[in-house]
Amino acid sequence: MKITRLFLIGIILCAASLSDACLGQTRSTGDVRASEVKVLEMKSVPDGHFLVNLQGQGRSRLVNIEVKDNAAKCVNSDDAQLKGMQGTFQLIGNGVFLIFFQNENHRASQYWLFRSDGSAVVKEVPDRGESQTAMPVKDDSLEAPKKNR
Repeated sequence: MKITRLFLIGIILCAASLSDACLGQTRSTGDVRASEVKVLEMKSVPDGHFLVNLQGQGRSRLVNIEVKDNAAKCVNSDDAQLKGMQGTFQLIGNGVFLIFFQNENHRASQYWLFRSDGSAVVKEVPDRGESQTAMPVKDDSLEAPKKNR
């Protein structure tokens, strides 16, 4: 069972690294910025709020996840069944974390692949090709942050 689990995790990480979410993120070695090196050195998910767009069952949902000391809890959502989900992030390595969310209505396993801007690509297990992201936000709002130009 343990070998199967490790094999599955390896396959998922390989697929995620080759997915559209990760393509185009690769730079030549000489063009790596300091902020990108910090992602590779991450030991925990930063404390704060993340606005996550989830896709599933033919619709999009927004959840606001509060992270503190690698523990995460859904503090706001446009889907009442997702409120109160919680879990703990586990470091996989190189800015990738695994979390098992659950509450009385829902269970989900996700990989969060952090980017240099502080956002993360969110991949469900199993991955069905969803395009999901976690964006750092100031509070528990469900409104996306305004982009500065």
